[in-house]
Amino acid sequence: MINEQIIIDTIKRMVDSGIDDATIVSTLKDIGLSEQDSVQMIAKVKAPSISEETQSASSEGNENPQMEMMRNEIETQAQKEELQDTATYNMLNMHEQKIDEMSSKVDEVKQVISSVKQTPIDASLFLKVNEIESKVDEINAQVKACFEVMKNILETDRKILVELEAKK
Repeated sequence: MINEQIIIDTIKRMVDSGIDDATIVSTLKDIGLSEQDSVQMIAKVKAPSISEETQSASSEGNENPQMEMMRNEIETQAQKEELQDTATYNMLNMHEQKIDEMSSKVDEVKQVISSVKQTPIDASLFLKVNEIESKVDEINAQVKACFEVMKNILETDRKILVELEAKK
């Protein structure tokens, strides 16, 4: 998790720069904070900053307010980028861990697969399968032959019937 003090300093700079609360909440969401936590931290930062602003306004009356606002905005932008970089780094670390976990699981599966022994085909079983295949081929040939004989018989019977009909 990102250091809370860095977040508070960033929120202070953003508030000082005049950035609205919605943008601050959006930025804090981008780095992984919930909306409720973001709102609480903004309130926490704004509460003491009101009294600080009155004190600093009276003591720093001679400084250019635009210059201060620009300086605060630049610092805020730098802090925002730092928070985003930190969030990105954390996400990359999480993804690296997940990839390592998946790699180890794949290795485990490979080990399980390689440990399964392939049983060689029994020679007697192979011979029996070949015998069955040859017998099925013979039966198919015999069925085809019977079919052709039956077809010829039916054709001959049809011719005879046609001749008998013609003689009547």
